[in-house]
Amino acid sequence: MGNLNKVISVIAGMIICVLLLLSFVVPFIFVPVLIAFVSLAAVIIYLLMEDRSLSKRSVMKKFYCPFRKMIVEAKYRPSIFTFRTYDDVLKCSAFKDKVRCQKRCLDIPELNIDSQTSSAS
Repeated sequence: MGNLNKVISVIAGMIICVLLLLSFVVPFIFVPVLIAFVSLAAVIIYLLMEDRSLSKRSVMKKFYCPFRKMIVEAKYRPSIFTFRTYDDVLKCSAFKDKVRCQKRCLDIPELNIDSQTSSAS
């Protein structure tokens, strides 16, 4: 489970506990509390299912890496929670085994080999 999913699950659990305590203190808010509990449970189930399927998905891209000054092929893990399109670099042809760079290619816009080669011509 990703770190963000753990944080969201803990926060959702705390909210559920507070809402359940409120439902015992003020009985006429039981129905809204029940609706909130069911919707939070649905969100948690969705996040857990998405986290499991996210580890199986990946995208392979070939582009010019301005940091290594070479054309590389990289395997990215898509993201659903961050502002980036991709969450992590799983594999890169610039490295033989584990990716040991700062993964700054996650922050740059998507590069195209065709645009690099056509501008050089």
